[in-house]
Order: sequence, then structure tokens, then C-alpha cells
Amino acid sequence: MSLLLGLSLLLAPAPAPEATNVWAEAGGRPWTVCRDHERQAEALLLRLSLRPDESLGETLWAKRTVDCPGAPAVLVVAALRKLRTVPPYPSLGDLKEALPRLAEAQREARVQAQTWLAQAQVEAERRGEAPPLLTHYFTALAALGLGDPSTARQALARAEARGEVESWRFELARALAALLAGELQTALELGYRARELSPPEERQLVVYVMALIYDRAGAPEATARQLAPLGTNRFGSERATVDTMLPFPERLYLSALEEQARNPGNARLLWEAYLACPEPEEPERRLVERRLAELRPRGSVVPTSPGSEARNHLLILTPSGPQLHL
Repeated sequence: MSLLLGLSLLLAPAPAPEATNVWAEAGGRPWTVCRDHERQAEALLLRLSLRPDESLGETLWAKRTVDCPGAPAVLVVAALRKLRTVPPYPSLGDLKEALPRLAEAQREARVQAQTWLAQAQVEAERRGEAPPLLTHYFTALAALGLGDPSTARQALARAEARGEVESWRFELARALAALLAGELQTALELGYRARELSPPEERQLVVYVMALIYDRAGAPEATARQLAPLGTNRFGSERATVDTMLPFPERLYLSALEEQARNPGNARLLWEAYLACPEPEEPERRLVERRLAELRPRGSVVPTSPGSEARNHLLILTPSGPQLHL
């Protein structure tokens, strides 16, 4: 009897292995949770395509990229959250000392955004799908924030082919790319076009960029006219949106322009911080030296230097748009 029992145990089929799925094997979150996160991200990206400055709420999107690294839309929304990470200025008296820390914090945020956006494109390609909405547009913004106009232009061309945002936003981003590349005439034409195409409620965003362009083109009076109507609104959401598109030195430059007429003491500290950055080239430095000279009390001795490229610009506004003459 015992022999028969032993034989029956040996011949009995082995128990089936416990079923697993790819998420369990990878140690990630359950598929249903990540799919819910992805649907939420896709809906948010759809709204952002109509209004890119919409709030992202308090959701911890960076944590979701760890939980769900294979969800392209989650990666893209997390990238935008990083792009909106703009380190605030300390007390302006401490600004020059804090420059390396602030510049590196802003650079790291944009590099992380680029990493997530590239990962989103790889994951989408692996699925055989197009990248999520706004992937290329946000890639362009990250490149602008890193001072890389060539990469920004390439990404904007892909974004425009997909119609990721309104046409005036493309023109505005291209205007900034042209400004960073030193192509002032192109920047003026694109900025003018962005202003003409933008809806009235969004025009303040264009005003900030046009102020940068006009000033670099040697038209400080036009810059002042652009910024004067903003008043105390200069701390609104539009200003924050512009900050996400600018390299760190350009943030300082725009802040100094805002303070030039309102608070000369603040403007001086901001201009000096700009000159302490390694990125500005000689024409920009000469132009900022002129701005600092304008802030000195009248009657003081101001050294002069030979005319630079920035000083020889002549801006003429015509019915077809601004024209820059050298």
C-alpha cells in the first residue's frame, strides 16, 4: 500500500508556477496604476497644447517617472515641471555670490527635462507610436534654456509639423533662438510676426521677448515703451513663462531692463551680475557697460571705448515690421 502511495506522489503533476506580468518582473508598479497615470498625463498635455502655461497642480510627476518609467506622457509632463523650475534670486546684494549655484540649478533642471523628453521618444518608438503631444515643443524650450539655438530650431520644426501649439508660439520661440544666435534682424521679424499673430490676452508674453530684442538692436527707447505699460504686472504668470524659455544670463538681462527706470540701484546690481556670467560676448558686454553708465549720476566721468557692434545698430520701424540697419 505504501509503495502505491509513493508511486502516486511521484507521478502527480507539479503545481503550475504563479502567473506574473511584465510590471511584476521589472519590480515596477502594477500596470493599471501606470496606465491611470498615463491617461491623466495625456489629458493634461491636451489642455496644455491649447494653453502651455496652465497649472500642473501639486502632482509629484518626478516620482511617477520612477514608478512608471515606460509611460511616455508621464515623462513629458515631468519634463515640463522641470522646465518650470526657475531658481529665485536671493537678495540682490548677494546675487553675484550666488550666481554659480543659481546657474547650475537652472542648467540641471533643463538637462533633466531633456533626458525625460528623450526617454519619452524612445518609449513611444518602442511602442510603435508617435511621441506624446508637446514633446518636441518642450524639447525646444529646454534647448533655449540651455542656450542652444540650433537644437531648439530643429525641435521647433518637428513640433510645427505636428501642430503642437499655436503658430505665434512657434514664431516667438524662433525669435528667441535667433536672438541667442546673434541674428538680430531675423529675431526682429519673427518677434514682430509673433506679436501680430498672438491673441490680445497673450500679448504680454510677446512684449517681454520684444523688449529683449529691441534692446539688443540698439533701441532702448522702444524697450522702455514695451515694458512701461506692464507696471506691477511684471511678476505675473507671463513673466514666469518667459523665464522658462531663457538661459540664466538672459533672465538677468531682462530683470535689469525692467528695473532700469523703476529702481536704478536694483538695475545696477543685476547688470553687474550679468557681466559676472561667463556666457555674454563682447558686444553684449559693451552694451551693458553703456546701461551701467546711464545709471551713474550726471556729471561723473564715464570712460568711453571704440564703437561696438551693439552701438552701431539702427532700428527703423516700418509698416511691414522693424528693420535693422548696421
